[in-house]
Amino acid sequence: MQVEDRKIIDAIIVELNHFRFTRSSISYQYLIDAIHLVVKEPKNIKNFNKNIYGKIAKNYATRPENILWSLNKLIDMMYSNTPSDIIYDYFKFFMDEKPTLKFFIITVARNVYDNQNVLS
Repeated sequence: MQVEDRKIIDAIIVELNHFRFTRSSISYQYLIDAIHLVVKEPKNIKNFNKNIYGKIAKNYATRPENILWSLNKLIDMMYSNTPSDIIYDYFKFFMDEKPTLKFFIITVARNVYDNQNVLS
């Protein structure tokens, strides 16, 4: 793994530490991979199925639908386990709003890209 990729992944993990995830699950690794793909190439957000879920599925020898399902379940569990004020502070949401999977990935990727200077 290149030094630049390691720095990006470390920055992603720092961002994800704001939330309560089951970090030992394969879905958590999928999430890191998805955010990494967006940080490395922001235009990937134009087609999540092909550019994000498809690429991750290929790496793990599974189908894009399985990646999407796993990530949605991971976000659901995070939302249930993370205090609402933490979610509100991070996403600037009202207390009862749950971020969508795409919004979560894009927002975390943007924060990594903007706040961490990982690409310099």
